[in-house]
Amino acid sequence: MTDLNTPEEDDGELSLWDILGQLYAWKWIILAITFLGASIGWFYGQLAPDIYRAQATVFIEQRSQADTILPEELTGARALGSIAAFEGLQTETHIIRSSLTLRPVVVDLNLNWRVEPARFPVVGDLVERRRIPFLPDTFLPAYVRKGDRMELAALQVPNSRFNTPITVTALGDGQFRATLPDGVSADGRVGAPVALGETGISLTLQLLNAPAGRQFTVWRTGVDRQIAEIRRGITVSERRGSSIADFRYTTTDRHRAAEIVNAVVKSYQNQNLSRRSAEFDQAIAFIEEEMPKVVSDLDAATTALRDYRADQQETSLSLGTQNLLSQAVALEAQLDELKFQETQLAERVTPNHPDYRTLIAQKERLEARLAELQAEIGDLPDSEQELLELTQRVEAARQIEQTMSTRLDQLRIRKAGTISNIQMLETARNATRIGPNRRMPMLQGAIAALLLACAASVLVHFLRRGIDSASEIEALGLPLFATVPRIKSLAFASTRSATARATYALAQSEPDHLAVEALRGLRTGLQFSLATAKAPSLMLTSCAPSDGKSFIALNLATVWGQSGEKVLLVDGDMRRGVLRRYFDLPHKPPGLSDLLAGKADMEAVLHKDAGKMIDFIPAGSYPPNPSELLGAKPFRQFMEEAGEIYDLVIIDAPPALAVTDPGIIGQHAGMSLMVIRHMHTTAPEVRGALKMLATSGVVPSGSIITQYNAAKSKHRYSGNKYHYYGGYQYKYESRGADD
Repeated sequence: MTDLNTPEEDDGELSLWDILGQLYAWKWIILAITFLGASIGWFYGQLAPDIYRAQATVFIEQRSQADTILPEELTGARALGSIAAFEGLQTETHIIRSSLTLRPVVVDLNLNWRVEPARFPVVGDLVERRRIPFLPDTFLPAYVRKGDRMELAALQVPNSRFNTPITVTALGDGQFRATLPDGVSADGRVGAPVALGETGISLTLQLLNAPAGRQFTVWRTGVDRQIAEIRRGITVSERRGSSIADFRYTTTDRHRAAEIVNAVVKSYQNQNLSRRSAEFDQAIAFIEEEMPKVVSDLDAATTALRDYRADQQETSLSLGTQNLLSQAVALEAQLDELKFQETQLAERVTPNHPDYRTLIAQKERLEARLAELQAEIGDLPDSEQELLELTQRVEAARQIEQTMSTRLDQLRIRKAGTISNIQMLETARNATRIGPNRRMPMLQGAIAALLLACAASVLVHFLRRGIDSASEIEALGLPLFATVPRIKSLAFASTRSATARATYALAQSEPDHLAVEALRGLRTGLQFSLATAKAPSLMLTSCAPSDGKSFIALNLATVWGQSGEKVLLVDGDMRRGVLRRYFDLPHKPPGLSDLLAGKADMEAVLHKDAGKMIDFIPAGSYPPNPSELLGAKPFRQFMEEAGEIYDLVIIDAPPALAVTDPGIIGQHAGMSLMVIRHMHTTAPEVRGALKMLATSGVVPSGSIITQYNAAKSKHRYSGNKYHYYGGYQYKYESRGADD
């Protein structure tokens, strides 16, 4: 026999078959937990509100700055042509999402007027979204149901009262009551304005589709706050390889999604048109500002030339001088053109821009050429130079005045024909539901619950692995005498049911059952072992309650009695013995405790059962000191006398881990057997029970496996019917007045 203090030889590892077997054993529990997780996930998925999206398609035409501002002959489009007005959607997106674009949307649509219905806690969106037939309107009538809706036509709130909640309660038939937090209230009807006292707050309802009792909260918030909310919901994406952009707005308000996205596009068009008109206004203002100076210079130059001719009698220039004059005037005109282009270009690019630097280089070349002409003019006679200079001033001023006038007229014409380069291709109509995904939480809940249940199954199996095979029992030093197969309809817990009593007495009700055949094999083996025992008596014990020792004791006694032997079955559990039920005896009949206490004799406690062909002594009344009664002389005398009268005395003893009674009974029995429940009793429990018995000098001769389930071999079903504390301490409750 192995040393009881030696640790169990077990590597503690789980094989794949162990894990698969345990999962199969827990299949119904795992399925139930998975279904519960899926149900919780489904319920959670139903709580979030629906999310809607409206989409509008917009064409953004790409134009150069020259095309945007001035015609080519005025601004020098060759110098500006490389500058693209549409630099990509990223820049335009910032404009679209800016307050400049979104503020008109909030103001025009009154989006800072907020209306929120009173919703049920947690499940408010679910109740508002789905019609629940078993939820009557009279139950918590303030909370909205599916179809309830309210819309504002007007809301006047002073700035000092922003964010002040106004509670609107439906009264039925289009009537309502508006109430402020300070108690000020007023009744009204849909379509008529309602003023709330002297607070300066008034409102008009456009729609109230709700039964009496429903409540809505109305308030006015700041425009900037609503702009931030729209900015979070608006997105703009460009279709690859085109100038087409999709404007999308995502919100939980199905009724206003399309309206908002269309308003954003409209506001963006207006801002784009305003920017283009502002560019023309800037150019026109520049020319109008310079025009009086140009006209004044022309008048002054003309007057100076006329006076000089009158004084000097010089009326014409030589042919060579006229040629120099033409070249100089042309150069000055080109320089004026370049200066104008420089002014326009400087507003759009930095001085380091290649186009700007090219223009400056061209300007410097013209200035150098003009300086050369001025040097040639300096070689002319003084009178010729003076007349040339005056004539040059007149021609230059006249040409500048004509050019400026032409530019001004063309700019005004272009401004009058200005159109936005933002065109709506498809307006947003009905918002479509895009979320949330209500199936995903259900799937996630089912997967999480499945993994949790499987992990719990494997963990329980790893922490508490029940004995599965004869080799495990023999490793503990206990020979295996018999293996009793599982009986599906057997409940080890005590019951008063007649059907359960018949099932419990299996050797009598179903003599051909495999379990009964196993007990007959056990009887044959014990006959040889008991022949050499010190007494013809057998004690049956177990590690804990509900392991099946009473079932083995009753049916083993029955099959032994059916063989013609004279058998006595004794219920040695004087704390909560229940074998008397299977002999149809009343509650607390005289029994072993009464016999040992001297309250009854042998004839009073002995009951004969012709059907089972055995004699039976119940536990009797439950004494306060069963261990003392068993340790006294009367029990030893009883065992000796019973051994002389009967061929076999079978004693159903209490569990060894619960009380010390089995150690006392085993001292007077010829043999002791340990009943082990398959996949339920663990090796540490058996080791602890053997150690408890060894302290009394009792060494079990062998063991019996009960409820053996071949289909679940290598895994254990967790169905504990008892309580244990610490290593091997069991709670073994005494029976009350009525069992």
